[in-house]
Amino acid sequence: MKIEAGKKIAFLFPGVGSQYIGMSKSLYDSFKIFKETIEEAGDVLKIDLPGMCFSPGKKEELDKLENAQAILAAFSMASYRVYMQEIGIPPLFCLGHSLGEYSALCSAGVMKFPDTLKLVRERGAAVSETAAGINGTMMWVINLEVKVVEEVCGSADASIKAEGQEVYISAYDSPTQASISGHTDALMKTARVLEQKGAIVYPLKLSGPFHCPLMKGAAEKMKGILQQYQFETPAYTVIANRDAQPYKDAGSVIDNLSLQLISPIRWRTSIEYLLEQGVDIAIEMGPKNVLKFLMQKNTDAIRVFTTDNDRDLEAIRSELLVPEDEYLKVIGRCLGAAVSTKNRNDSEEEYQERVIKPYRKIESFYNDCVAKNGRPGKEDVKEAVQTLLAILEAKKVPLKEHGFWVNRVLGNKMLNF
Repeated sequence: MKIEAGKKIAFLFPGVGSQYIGMSKSLYDSFKIFKETIEEAGDVLKIDLPGMCFSPGKKEELDKLENAQAILAAFSMASYRVYMQEIGIPPLFCLGHSLGEYSALCSAGVMKFPDTLKLVRERGAAVSETAAGINGTMMWVINLEVKVVEEVCGSADASIKAEGQEVYISAYDSPTQASISGHTDALMKTARVLEQKGAIVYPLKLSGPFHCPLMKGAAEKMKGILQQYQFETPAYTVIANRDAQPYKDAGSVIDNLSLQLISPIRWRTSIEYLLEQGVDIAIEMGPKNVLKFLMQKNTDAIRVFTTDNDRDLEAIRSELLVPEDEYLKVIGRCLGAAVSTKNRNDSEEEYQERVIKPYRKIESFYNDCVAKNGRPGKEDVKEAVQTLLAILEAKKVPLKEHGFWVNRVLGNKMLNF
């Protein structure tokens, strides 16, 4: 019997820029599954991940693109595994920013973890090789409507685009935040125009003009690499960066991930999609809080939690799960819901068998707990909720009302059944 979740959840996976020395150290120290995941990644990548990620003198090595991409994928999946072990409420949607799309696909079962690590390592090599032949980079543009940025990039005069110099929008992150990519000289001239219009422009410490047509060589190479791997159908709905649309099947992986390298990231549109689907909780799976910040720039209708440390995990637990000291109250509310709903079943015999008898059983358990100061367990609550649903069905309460009553008895939280 399926019980509808009280909240609609999306998982967000960060991209390059979220890495830092000491990231997620408390999770590494506290959870065996996190440590095992990092060790597994180290074996695949032939890297001493703890040594690189937790040593103050290793920042320059950590920030190298070929290392940062694989390490972020490893840490994001380690955070995801801790969450699933400790909380266990699955998402309806997954999406990742740039590199994070690989982690989103891995969490949804589209690609195996070792394959994910190998792919992001090869992705790093492909983009670095292509970027080495281009005098280009990226910049953040904030505090200016993206529409204005688009107009400047699309209609830049000859002084900006002289001699084949190009500039493109490479990410639509929020209504007032974007990134631009292109040849360095063109970007510097474009930045001055944007600043005159009120923008704040930040150069990014990246080695190339990513997510724009200048990365065509990397996209072609990545397509050939992706064709060598096996992919599965997503277990959760995964949103693609390049068009903010759900992956349809395993076959769309090759096109989406190769074209991602020459297409702008449609993050703003992806958030709009989540809002249309009624998502009200997002959880950033990985270090830092970059995607939480971007969500807050887009909407206040979706609450965002991070997973960078054990305190973050406790905040998620408190938000999503019914605490153990509330279990008896939940059972009591199940009894209240069972008697307060209208009966539409004319069969007295069926009513006695399918409503009264199961109700008395739960009532007896509840009274016994109260009398003996007992503490019901998760299985007891599960039985009470499932009994309530069976009673609602027997009383012919409309199916559309069942979710309302479950949410009510659970206090709009969830039990990991």
